[in-house]
Amino acid sequence: MTLRTQNPTFREDIREHLKRQEFMKHIHCELVEIEPGYVVAEINIEQLHEQQIGLVHGGVTATIADVAAGFAGFTLVGKHEHTVTAEIKISYLRPAKGGVLRAIGRVVKPGKALHFCEADVFNIVDGNEKLVARASTCMAVIEP
Repeated sequence: MTLRTQNPTFREDIREHLKRQEFMKHIHCELVEIEPGYVVAEINIEQLHEQQIGLVHGGVTATIADVAAGFAGFTLVGKHEHTVTAEIKISYLRPAKGGVLRAIGRVVKPGKALHFCEADVFNIVDGNEKLVARASTCMAVIEP
């Protein structure tokens, strides 16, 4: 399926929005790829991302999945529209520890009011990539 954006400056707009997202800055989450209906987010795992036994906290995993899926949906909305998470379901498949957390978000079905999106979250350590979680989301299209 070929997805088309309604906003020719979607990449620049996303980067501007990220400058105002203090939580994304706090957890050092970066978008490394932005295409229509497709976003890749990454976090270099640090101690602040870990829970008490040294594994990546499930909230960090859910957050990066939400960010990747949400901005994938955002790539398809109009210049004055935004996306917000209306629903998210995440399945944790295995623990993540160290290295990089990478979420690949994609739009499965765009709509006028809702975009159905998914995100796969991988843990990459020493070049070995393992799928650690999968999220299914519904992103509401809004005009603030």
